[in-house]
Amino acid sequence: MRGVGPVYHALVKAVAIERTPLHREYATIRPMDAASREIVEVEWQFEARDLVAVAEWLSKANVPGYWLRAGKTKQQRDTYWDTADGAISRARFTCRVRERGDGAEATMKGTAEARGGMRTRREVTAELPPGATSPAGAPGECGHLVRVLCGKQPLVELFTLTQKRQIFLLSDDRGELAEISLDQSRAERGGLGGEMVRVEVEVEEGAEERARRFVDLLVAMGGLTPAETSKFQAAMALTGQEPTPKSPALGSTALSPSMTAAEAAYAVLRKHFGVFLANEPSTRLGEDIEGLHDMRVAARRLRAAMSAFRPYLPPRFDRFRLELGWVAAALGVVRDLDVQIERMEEWRAGFDESHAHALDGIEQILEHRRGRGRARMLAVLDSRRYALFVERFSAALRIGPPHGFEAGAVPALDAGPRLIERRYRRVRKLGDAISPASPAYEYHTLRIDAKKLRYALEFFGPLYGKQSLDFSSRVTALQDVLGLHQDAEVAVDMLRDLAESDGRRLGPSTLMAMGAISERYRQHGAELRGQFPAVYGPLKGKEWKALRALMEERMGGRGNVN
Repeated sequence: MRGVGPVYHALVKAVAIERTPLHREYATIRPMDAASREIVEVEWQFEARDLVAVAEWLSKANVPGYWLRAGKTKQQRDTYWDTADGAISRARFTCRVRERGDGAEATMKGTAEARGGMRTRREVTAELPPGATSPAGAPGECGHLVRVLCGKQPLVELFTLTQKRQIFLLSDDRGELAEISLDQSRAERGGLGGEMVRVEVEVEEGAEERARRFVDLLVAMGGLTPAETSKFQAAMALTGQEPTPKSPALGSTALSPSMTAAEAAYAVLRKHFGVFLANEPSTRLGEDIEGLHDMRVAARRLRAAMSAFRPYLPPRFDRFRLELGWVAAALGVVRDLDVQIERMEEWRAGFDESHAHALDGIEQILEHRRGRGRARMLAVLDSRRYALFVERFSAALRIGPPHGFEAGAVPALDAGPRLIERRYRRVRKLGDAISPASPAYEYHTLRIDAKKLRYALEFFGPLYGKQSLDFSSRVTALQDVLGLHQDAEVAVDMLRDLAESDGRRLGPSTLMAMGAISERYRQHGAELRGQFPAVYGPLKGKEWKALRALMEERMGGRGNVN
């Protein structure tokens, strides 16, 4: 009900993703302008059997400490919009156009799970230009959000919701508390529809506890029950639609020992492509860096799987791998900048307050680069080329291995061990040659190959259970140290690049700070090199021997791991 802060703070919370301390929220949408307004909506929603009885009780209610007065009775017509594949809903938003006598407004509202009927949501609203009906034409941030989430996909009408709303206004001795709405609604779409009766209590942000005693009494006296679904979800069900859009069904992701190598490959690819698609909405929004991170990791796993299973996949998957590399490159530019910007707080912590501002210029440059990178990334995600890739790759995964595809008929229990062994030998060859004096690129090359080994273990892990998990943990420990080492090298290179390209603009104090930070990273890199033998040595130990023995056993005399 009340305006709050910059818009991204509101919308970040609407995404409702659990964050770790490493998460950072970025304002990727423009600052709020006069064309849009932002509110925090805190409301209880209840289902009611008899609105007339509720209205009568409210008209006569005399509750100590509270004052009620009747407000207006409104007629409203709302049209809800989304893309055919639910791009807005999958991003945890609803999109609504509300028609009034004097015009229409578009609203992007975050979704939230009900807790005892209560929801706290953020929304952005904008007046539509005269004659406009589509929310894509809304000015300011509201329209911007629609366009970012939908790209070039057309919007379709999900349903219309006509409402008769009777309003009561609740106050206490400290001022306005809440707006109580008695809603008789009808949802309609293509001849399907139905009625719903709701009581909504929208409270001022921060006034929930002040209003709770009255709300509890209203529930008891009015015979109300908490609404476990939102109006949007209820209306979708009434009009014969899925209340929550699902990602495209790609087929089974489960592995079993009886599978062929091709069947196992398709199962692995379906699993990670599902993760890839699920994270596209949050990647488009760009407000939480973890969505982009997860989408990029899924792309990396998909490419690794297509490379590992290449002998057992149809030739067309070579093209899919190339297309995915094109998408991953666009994601990677933004992700790398996210990581560098994330480090700014860490860098500032190494300086006293009077000198920490010397790093402001670096952050400004990185944010500018990130903005350009996001524009290019969104252009990729909005392109016809990307849409065709998703469409064709999804179709291929749904269909499964071609009938009579002999190359893929190798048992998965034969293909897995050979792939894992090949990856393992590569890691051992590189790792045995590593020393503290080895150049950074050798550590980086080993990191890449260790990652490929870990992915192979993940792909076939369900076939080998505990033995695979135990050895995988050893590989992960090695990869973690190598990853931190590479992060330090990348940071030093990035600072050097900034000094060379923007040194004059940054100034002497910033350059001196950059030099100090680079030296810290060099020292950290040296420390990590010192840790390498302790994390590399266990790769030769009992965990690998146990896994290897199990893989040979499962091959059942059809060959050996070598």
